Amino acid sequence: MAAHPVESILHYRFSNHDLLDEALLAAGTTVSRRDIQGNPQGNKRLALLGDSIIKEVILEHWYLSGETTEEGTNEVINLAKNTKLSQVAHESGLVEYVIKNPCQQGQVGQRTAASTVEALVGAVYLDCGEDISTVENVLEAINVLKS
Repeated sequence: MAAHPVESILHYRFSNHDLLDEALLAAGTTVSRRDIQGNPQGNKRLALLGDSIIKEVILEHWYLSGETTEEGTNEVINLAKNTKLSQVAHESGLVEYVIKNPCQQGQVGQRTAASTVEALVGAVYLDCGEDISTVENVLEAINVLKS
């Protein structure tokens, strides 16, 4: 199977492409594309997991740095907020591959873009056997870990 363009962006090759497909499926999508069966939850489950994983990676870096808890809190706020993740999705080109909800009329909103980044992180985490260093590499590839 040829590499999906998102795999090039993430610098990660999925073993289970169903996880990748689910991560790209915006919530509320009921239309199928590329034989993906749409569902109302879309990528919400993976996004919830990915949100937690992103924070774990940020806080692991913070903990090892010896910075104060206030600095750790600020890092999470700045790097894991929806505006930052949406910016990452747009700048990296990930938004081009989101399977949109029909009501989005071709646009990928901030929340959907951010959720897609979170869902992709969740998908990578599950696909790689929960290896945080692999997830960290993906986050670095798409510039999540940079302010």
